[in-house]
Amino acid sequence: MNTNIKKLFNQIKNKKEFVFLLAQEFELKPNSIRTGWFSTYYSIPEKHQNRVVEILQNTITQQNNTEKKWSIEKSI
Repeated sequence: MNTNIKKLFNQIKNKKEFVFLLAQEFELKPNSIRTGWFSTYYSIPEKHQNRVVEILQNTITQQNNTEKKWSIEKSI
């Protein structure tokens, strides 16, 4: 699962905003998530991994939809 999380996290454009989102979701400090969960080892607690993947997927979908919308509006 950590490999999947790592690949998805690498697709996040605004990582700082994403870390704040997770901090709110799990009621933790953003620094704890950034350094503990997404440092070199991607040590996300097992009990949170499924929810983190879900949030990653939703965030990537939103950012892709925003980019697509912006691209369409720019071409008009």
